[in-house]
Amino acid sequence: MGNSLDVQTTTGHDVTSSQQFGGFVSANAETLGVAIDGTATTVSAGYGNSAVLEMDGDNEFSLSQSASDGSNVFSAATLRLDSYAYSNITAATAAANAVETNGQYGGIEGNIQQDSGAAVEARALIEARTAGLGEFSVTAATASGNAIRAEGDESSVILGTTQANRGTVRASARVNAGGGGVFTTVAAQAQGNGLDVATEWAYGDVRGTQDNSGTTEAEANINIGNFDNESILASSESLGNSAILTNLGTDTFLGLDQTNSGNIRSIMRFDGGAGGEVLGSASAFGNAATSWGCQSCPDTMSRGEINQTNSGTVNATYQTQYITGWGTTGTATAIGNSATFVTQDPQE
Repeated sequence: MGNSLDVQTTTGHDVTSSQQFGGFVSANAETLGVAIDGTATTVSAGYGNSAVLEMDGDNEFSLSQSASDGSNVFSAATLRLDSYAYSNITAATAAANAVETNGQYGGIEGNIQQDSGAAVEARALIEARTAGLGEFSVTAATASGNAIRAEGDESSVILGTTQANRGTVRASARVNAGGGGVFTTVAAQAQGNGLDVATEWAYGDVRGTQDNSGTTEAEANINIGNFDNESILASSESLGNSAILTNLGTDTFLGLDQTNSGNIRSIMRFDGGAGGEVLGSASAFGNAATSWGCQSCPDTMSRGEINQTNSGTVNATYQTQYITGWGTTGTATAIGNSATFVTQDPQE
């Protein structure tokens, strides 16, 4: 990490922080194995600016993060096998600016400003051309220009946010193996600006702006020999701006202006021998906003106002081929603007 802030409180506090990053962060994790009878876990994470706040009671905060143009954040996780691993997890995460807040038994209210011109890349790779992937295999890469995650457990979350990304964001998850796992999952996600808020039994309110002008690219690429009666699940998702607000038990409000002018591309490719089933998806969004209210809680409402503008190119590609198997299901989805509000009265 270029800069790191870690706050843990058991009573109410006010927190003010300003982080500026202008350098190069590189995180590399690699596992080399012949035969692994347990789980091979290989994880890497790289951040330009990172802030984590875990707070009880009533709290207020103001956070500012900036990653300058020309800076770089890179993260790579690699597993190399000669024979087999009983199971494996290979994951890489990279973000220029990242904020995580967790509130309990009170209320958190704050303002978060993020600005990035950094190039961000996350790579997750399994190289096992003569090996099998065992019982289960998970390969995942996640890259973000700006990322915010806020949670409230019996604690309201009220956020004002400003996110702007100009840098190129790339995520790639690749598997080259002689044979698959019984369950094999490969996922890649790239986003210019990401906002994820979840509350339980307390009010959630998020308002602000997201502006992405950088290119975002996500690729999931799988090449596997014979994979018998096995399942391959693969997904690639690329987003200019993404906002998700979920709630259990009370009302929410989501109000955002989303603007994307960057080019968005998502690719999912599979090439295999004789095997089981392949389920895959490639999705690309210029702007995406979702507000979801508890479907088993009475009188819960999701309110909001979303303004979306997309002028970037949005492309999604899904390709699969293999010799024989149970079947394959694949989807490619490319959408400039998407906004969804969901609530349901359990009595209806």
